[in-house]
Amino acid sequence: MKRNWDVIRDVLIEVEALNSTQFETIQYGPASESEQPEKDLHGILLWKAGFLEGADAGCMDGDAVLAQSLTWAGHDLLETIRSKAVWERIKTTAHEKGIELTFDTVKALAKATLASILSGA
Repeated sequence: MKRNWDVIRDVLIEVEALNSTQFETIQYGPASESEQPEKDLHGILLWKAGFLEGADAGCMDGDAVLAQSLTWAGHDLLETIRSKAVWERIKTTAHEKGIELTFDTVKALAKATLASILSGA
């Protein structure tokens, strides 16, 4: 599976929106009965990478997590890609320059994009 940054952004936004009464209502993984397997896999990746807090719900079918909240790093990543306009500009710049999107390049491109926006370019 290749990382899909649009799905990563969607998962982060979805988990951030949880409130205390909704904790553990969003599950990512094979037992989630979701029709979005790519979203499930990305939710697990974000949890394992430390961007999501959650309860391990893994079973014999594989890894699963009951999402609870974003970690500090998860909030930082989401703040970098939250704005749809900035996010689209990051993706366009990466594509034009032939740059693969990694966490480091997303942050660097976001910084450059914001500087460009603030300077009026």
